[in-house]
Amino acid sequence: MALKLDSFAQSIEADSGDSVLLSDERAEYFRLGAKTPSVVVSPADHETLCRVLSRANETGLAVFPWGGGTGRRTGYAPDRYDVALSLERMSKAVEFLKDDLTAVVEAGMSVEDLNRLTGAEGQTAGLDPPHPGASTVGGTVIADRSGPMRVRWGKARDRVMRMKVALADGTTHTYGALVVKNVTGYDMNRLLSGSWGTLAVVTELAIRLYKAPEHIGARAAGFASTDAAFKAARALMASPLMPVWVEVLDETRMASLASEGGIALPGPVNLAASFGDFEQGLNDQLARFEEILTKEAANDILLLEDEETARLGRALAEPPGGEFSDSEALAFRASGRLDQLPRFAEAARRAAETGKYRCAISSHAGSGVLRCWLAPEDERSSPFEAWRVFSSLCREGRDEAQSRSVHLRLDSGPDSLKEQISVWGEDALEPAALQVMRNIKKTYDPKGTLSPGRFVGRM
Repeated sequence: MALKLDSFAQSIEADSGDSVLLSDERAEYFRLGAKTPSVVVSPADHETLCRVLSRANETGLAVFPWGGGTGRRTGYAPDRYDVALSLERMSKAVEFLKDDLTAVVEAGMSVEDLNRLTGAEGQTAGLDPPHPGASTVGGTVIADRSGPMRVRWGKARDRVMRMKVALADGTTHTYGALVVKNVTGYDMNRLLSGSWGTLAVVTELAIRLYKAPEHIGARAAGFASTDAAFKAARALMASPLMPVWVEVLDETRMASLASEGGIALPGPVNLAASFGDFEQGLNDQLARFEEILTKEAANDILLLEDEETARLGRALAEPPGGEFSDSEALAFRASGRLDQLPRFAEAARRAAETGKYRCAISSHAGSGVLRCWLAPEDERSSPFEAWRVFSSLCREGRDEAQSRSVHLRLDSGPDSLKEQISVWGEDALEPAALQVMRNIKKTYDPKGTLSPGRFVGRM
């Protein structure tokens, strides 16, 4: 293997003129689980990236695409890890078609830079992953990472009009178009979105934009119980109102927002929702939301103006810090119908109690997604027991016939836990569904070059 790596590194250095062998310090940055790469390659353009993949595929090396590294704690530890393929040098705006509400950008551009580009023209892509300064557009789409604003703008994959990719063998494909039209055939952009770099490396994306709201505002209210807060959220979503985000927060999550960002919200359980519109339209929506809150017996309704609303929205997209970001902390995610969110929240609390963790809960209450973070209380904390209770209780109400499916994921946790559980919740998948995924992986990456072992079923 050492000879293969040396031969690969020498060929890449001859092609690009860049040194690609890593020092120990540099390798640590690209660590996944307990493994670090031997080589890091940072191509400057699509053609060079294709040559890198072709040589790695021929040599039998395992390649992991890298954006900003913000999703490094998600997924299984890699089976093999030889080459880190960084897109940090592919971060330019290719074309900004502001009259057509489209931005064509390289995959390594940060979401923050995309927002800066489009925001200057009063437009938005609606992407809100955590850490937007580090999260790349390509990484956000390929992992389909959607935050609180998913309720207004849809999933990250919904923003993609066209995608340029390199397959594991270095061949090039472009899927989609710069115009919205009805076509026959399979939507490859949606297949690749959420594949976490296991099928192809995206290098360029055409992102659909929307006109940003002229004004934004929010209301936050306290509720006596989680059930009451979620009931009010469902009443909001059943109304004609169009929120930008809708969040239900427990007391611990509110405390982290107060300590880390100085944002104090009423409790003990909080429901907050933001709206965007022209001035009169915004005032009308906020007034109608206040009527819903009053009818649902909310207390301490807090009014937030433009700047406060924007600050809270950014904070809600981020995970809590402190003890909840330690290496032994856990992050769970469950998604399903809105009426299942109270059970997900109770599952999180029971999991924390059984596993001996402190728990913080935040839910995208208009999208059916619940996130919880667990910080160990002491050395007796059991990550396996916490996950066992969380997953079993979340799935109690599952009924596929009634469209009550439940999707679970371990967003982060120690490698020892990942060896014991199904990180992506794939233990609940039908064997036929897993086999279809394996067949797709074999078709697009027959040698297992891209991100081997990280994804669903350790593909």
